[in-house]
Amino acid sequence: MQSVTRTLRRLCLAVAGVTLAASAAAQTTEAWPTKPVTLIAPFTPGGTTDLVARALATQLQTLWSQPVIVDNKPGAGGTVGAALTARAPADGYTLLLANVGHTAAAALYKNLPYEFTTHLESITSVAQVPNVLLVPKSLPVANVGELIKYMKDRKGAVSYGSAGIGSTQHLSAELLKSLAKVEATHIPYKGAAPMMTDLIGERIDFAIDSAGSAAAQLNGGHVKALGVTTLKRAVAFPALPTLDESGLPGYVATTWYSIAVPKGTPPAVKQKIYRGIVDALATPGMKNVLAGMSADPGGMPTAEFDRYVRSEVQRWTALVQNGASIKE
Repeated sequence: MQSVTRTLRRLCLAVAGVTLAASAAAQTTEAWPTKPVTLIAPFTPGGTTDLVARALATQLQTLWSQPVIVDNKPGAGGTVGAALTARAPADGYTLLLANVGHTAAAALYKNLPYEFTTHLESITSVAQVPNVLLVPKSLPVANVGELIKYMKDRKGAVSYGSAGIGSTQHLSAELLKSLAKVEATHIPYKGAAPMMTDLIGERIDFAIDSAGSAAAQLNGGHVKALGVTTLKRAVAFPALPTLDESGLPGYVATTWYSIAVPKGTPPAVKQKIYRGIVDALATPGMKNVLAGMSADPGGMPTAEFDRYVRSEVQRWTALVQNGASIKE
């Protein structure tokens, strides 16, 4: 009888322990955030990704009443920062500002220590920015069709720049090459700024850059724009035709940014993060920053955005596997 009593006592203590632990976890989730949150920006300071990260962090810090620290972790097309996030505790205190380049990473880089849609969970989109097809002022082309003819006549002697292997600029240009059935030599840079410097200096023949990065150079008359990469004309450049209407049916390639967290983050915490991002995007400060980049604000529901991300993985992976010159 004493043995049965001891067993029952141990079971009661175990159940009580589990109940207390569950209660503590629930309280922790309910109180989130109770300490600083880290937002990993997987590219160098000063670029568009960094700008979006810092603007978003400023608004979230006010909304959450906790510091939101932007931690720049550049390298390997954003995969260094993504890998760090994937390994972080799944408690909502480490966020990743992901972008379209992460959806192609598995096809571009060998032996990645994570898989984007397996080890990370997308919360929602933050912004979507149209890209612009740019050429030096002196290049003797006036539209997309003339650029395509220019490339066909020179059979691979034309060059284009990007912010690095697997960057949105790189993917966008490879999509153009694939649809137009032309060849061009890729010149990767360590960021969009040096790429733009060489485009202005006529050391490369074209580039596809985000509207936010390109606006200053376009407004200053330093480069020519031939078209935008969205299916609809961009509000910021209403006179520019889309590549879709310029002889490349179906062409679409935007620079988008999103928030991802480690796999296993509690649903209640993910919902709080989602609500925070939506509220941040509605603030005047965030609206002004995105407007200055010609960006459309995000806020897509989580399930819908997850489907979108998976479709982007399939699309860009297929481009690489079908022969695009995008290699590690």
